[in-house]
Amino acid sequence: MVNDKNNLKIASWIAARMKGIILPDEEKALEEWLAESDEHKAFYERVTEAEFVAGRLREYEAYSLEKVKERVMPGVRQTGRKVRRIRWFVRVAAVLLIPLLAVGLLLFTGEEQKPSPVVADVLPGGERAILEMADGSRIDLTAGEAKDLSCMAGITVKNDSNILAYQVDGNVSGTKLEYNTIIIPRGGEYRLTLADGTRVWLNSETRLRYPVVFTGERRDAYLEGEAYFEVTRTGKPFEVHCEGMAIRVLGTAFNVMAYRNEPVIQTTLVNGSVRVTSEMQLGQPVVLTPGRQAEMNVRTGNIESREVSVESYVGWKDQLFVFDEENMESMMRKLARWYDVDITIESPVLREKTFYGVIRKYENISKILDMLKKTQNVDYTIKGRNIVIKEIR
Repeated sequence: MVNDKNNLKIASWIAARMKGIILPDEEKALEEWLAESDEHKAFYERVTEAEFVAGRLREYEAYSLEKVKERVMPGVRQTGRKVRRIRWFVRVAAVLLIPLLAVGLLLFTGEEQKPSPVVADVLPGGERAILEMADGSRIDLTAGEAKDLSCMAGITVKNDSNILAYQVDGNVSGTKLEYNTIIIPRGGEYRLTLADGTRVWLNSETRLRYPVVFTGERRDAYLEGEAYFEVTRTGKPFEVHCEGMAIRVLGTAFNVMAYRNEPVIQTTLVNGSVRVTSEMQLGQPVVLTPGRQAEMNVRTGNIESREVSVESYVGWKDQLFVFDEENMESMMRKLARWYDVDITIESPVLREKTFYGVIRKYENISKILDMLKKTQNVDYTIKGRNIVIKEIR
């Protein structure tokens, strides 16, 4: 019979077969598993019944792997990554079908599923931001009332459709260099278009300090938190400064994660080229190519480069959480920022447990936690804005 240890493996084989992408060795392993007992065969037939699958997958159709591919990955170069990408999709497909396996297993064991009573729920975050002007005054952008925020001659600043946009429409030569700061609270996200046309997606609990208009021979911005940049090529280098790290580009798309409560700062390149420098070390800068990530240890300043599944690090800007072999502790920090909650994981072993999945950001948190409950040996309680995750033994 299926047990928790084998759920992910068996689900991945079934998911891959149903999607027509099963590999030969997986096909063989699945056939061997089916041949082990009549119970396995009956279990497989039940969870792959068209009516049963259709009903359950409708619930998860928003997590469609094809949609993830279309929304998150168009800008990522494909060369040399086809096999890795297929295997990643198989793993995510497994997560979508693990709930089917869990439900099917209950049908054969005769156990009754007893959902934990949820006395409260937490709504997802939304488009929220505060603009801090150069003179220290603050404007709440969330209300959407301040449409025209022009602050100097030759610059138009508009706040519309949850996008704060700067545009040069006059002579700005000789303009004094002034910085504004956009502040995204916990439970918020927003978008920003800088005066040079660079587009920025800003995640929860993030601050970005940037010039109202770029002057001189460089374009500098200062980040705390997480942001995705699509930098406009102007011939002048664009540089993002984080605590202990500098990322220098000309025109490219990349993601930077630099939260104070994270042990590392990560720069993930989607396309173009970036140069990453540790301000704590005297070593050579790391130059990234698409599909690679530079990770700096905030304690030592040491930078390591590696190939990653880019979609796992940039999916948030497309309203998705994409987890690819991510441990529970890291996952919960992301959820805590987005839902503005405090999450406690009771078991040290549970903190290191890994998870694969695609989850919509705009779901109540109980729906996400219920998915975890179905795919892992976990339960949870919600009291106000405090959540406790515990292991079921």
